[in-house]
Amino acid sequence: MMLQLFSTRMMRACAFLILLCGCLYSTGSFAQLNIYVVRHGQTDWNKDGRIQGGTDNPLNATGREQAAALVRTLADVKLDAIYTSSHQRARQTAAVFEGRAPINAMDELRERFFGKFEGANDKDTAIVADWNKRRFSWSDDMEGGETLESQSRRAEAALKTIREKHKDGGTIVIVGHGGINPLLVSQLIGVPPQEGASAINQGNDEIYRVEIAKGGSTSIWKLIPRTKLGEL
Repeated sequence: MMLQLFSTRMMRACAFLILLCGCLYSTGSFAQLNIYVVRHGQTDWNKDGRIQGGTDNPLNATGREQAAALVRTLADVKLDAIYTSSHQRARQTAAVFEGRAPINAMDELRERFFGKFEGANDKDTAIVADWNKRRFSWSDDMEGGETLESQSRRAEAALKTIREKHKDGGTIVIVGHGGINPLLVSQLIGVPPQEGASAINQGNDEIYRVEIAKGGSTSIWKLIPRTKLGEL
């Protein structure tokens, strides 16, 4: 297990990075690229445990505080570009980087729409049980929603576009969602999308850093804040 301090600011906050995995995955003959994969801040639906999906909700007060903390965490990091889902909760999170680097909204990074399941929470026992049973099925459109296969293809297309823009390497931020981010990470580290979608669970205040070396070696790190030291 490898630990590394992110910056002097994070040292003061007692935040650490834990190496999750290092793998060889062919990413082409590009220069090294560092990608910070960020989930948007909290919304009222996140707070209430509702299936949010494609519903375009704004950040709540906690979410705005999480976004503000995000920009402080990455204050010492030189950024070349920000890519964000076009959902407003992601755009509001990405907006904290205004003036640091160009911010680009991409529809390909939007969250998956879950059809009839949108808005349900644990009070809707049968609906949520059905959603949990079906949501990682590759071709299930969730009765009027989007399939996992379609979302995975969007994630792949988004990364292809982003990588093409950064052939000379650099450091970027991607602001996405609890559903799209695991697919992005899966693409980057060579994990089958269904496996990544079901296994990776990123919190609203968590950051992953993916380092893609010129030769194709890929490492992924997870920010562990002081409030979650039990994950070390």
